Order: sequence, then C-alpha cells, then structure tokens
Amino acid sequence: MARTSEIIKILEEYAPPELAESWDNSGWQIFYGNDNTTKVLLCLSVTEDIINQAFEMGCNLIVAHHPLIFKPLKVIKDPRIIKAVQRGIQIYSIHTNCDKTNSGTSDLIAQRLNLKKTAILNDFVRVGLAPHEMTVEELLACVKLAFNVERIKLVNNAKKSIIRTIAVCAGAGADFIQEIEKYNIDAYITSEVKYHDALDSRRAVIMDIGHFESEKPFVEEIKKVLESSKERIDVVIAQEKPAWEYV
Repeated sequence: MARTSEIIKILEEYAPPELAESWDNSGWQIFYGNDNTTKVLLCLSVTEDIINQAFEMGCNLIVAHHPLIFKPLKVIKDPRIIKAVQRGIQIYSIHTNCDKTNSGTSDLIAQRLNLKKTAILNDFVRVGLAPHEMTVEELLACVKLAFNVERIKLVNNAKKSIIRTIAVCAGAGADFIQEIEKYNIDAYITSEVKYHDALDSRRAVIMDIGHFESEKPFVEEIKKVLESSKERIDVVIAQEKPAWEYV
C-alpha cells in the first residue's frame, strides 16, 4: 500500500499542473481524501469497463490521461462517476500538462520513432530528424511497426518521396498542420486529421495514426515513472482498445 499524496506528488513533479491549458480539467476528478492507495490502474480514458477492471483488480486509484469531467456538473448522473464513488475509487487525470511536459506524450512518439536532434516546435509539437533519410514507404512501415497499427491515413498532396525531417503530436494535432508547413517539414505524424485538413495540406506528408494509438505510450511511461520512485506502488495497465474497429 502506498500513500495517495505521494503518488500525486510524483505525478505532479513529472507533469506540473501549471502546464495544463486553461480549458483543461487535469487533476482530481473524484477525490474524497483517502490517502491509502492499494493499487493504481493506468488508462487513457475512464469508461465503465475501466472502473470495473479497477474494482476487480483491487485498484482504488485510477490515473487517466483524459479527464473524466470536462464541464461543470449541475447534477451527477454519469454512471461512471456513480460507480466509481460507490466502489471507493478515486480518479486523477494528467492531460495537457502531460502533453507539454518533458518526456510527455509527443516526446514519447519521437522516442518510439528514434528521431534525432528533437526540438520543441510549440507546446504540443516536437520535431526532429529521421533516423536516416528514408522514403515515404519506409517511414510508413516504421510507424506501423512502432505503434502496432495495420492501417494509417496517409496524405501526400505534395507528392514527396524522401523524408528527412519529421514533426509529431500526440492526440488531436490537425490544428498545427499549417504551422508545420511553414517550416518545410517533410512529414507530420498525429491524429484526428479531418477531410478539409487533408485537402488544405500542401507541403508535408501527413500520417494520421489514430488518437488512441498516438497516446498509448502514455500508460507505459506513467508506469515507469511510478515504479521508479522510492514508494512501493503497485501499478497495473488497463486493458483498452480504440472506440471503433476497422471492418
């Protein structure tokens, strides 16, 4: 058993709360002062199934990437909240502060792709050099292997063939396409690229790997962060899959 307050301290040292965007709701989602954590369950999104998994595995703290609560509540009727409270499970989120911190979600993508000389383009986007000069097909194969995906949305309006520089952004990064193209970056790996985003792309090869897939390294990193502390923290990763499947 570990102290909940120490677990939160470790998380907030890794991803300081002040880094979170003003619209975000990182931090405690459900908290009633229990400072004894039996086991931590890590996940991207809190669903009823996640709460069931936590209960079945004896976890009384869930650490999620996406906040359970985004907007102020006038009435509590969300079955996830009700079920978590009934089962004595506290829930904490590290969202945009985790996206923006060092070794955050986009940095983890860069690491998986072995990018060299990575730098911060903005709070959410990282850019670096490809491990070696490669073709679009080679990069595509590399990305599929790194994130264990079979299908990727590919946009190559510029008809590029050689990739040297790569930008990455975990989660929904389509809003940054125009900024990236100002720097003549060869490829951009992100998710949530919509139809008109793709049409408007002019210079970069865009690879949409999926929101879930782009953020999946988060849970592994948080597990590593918690288990490397001096505290004796029992940590497990939830069984999750994307919200849809390809048929």
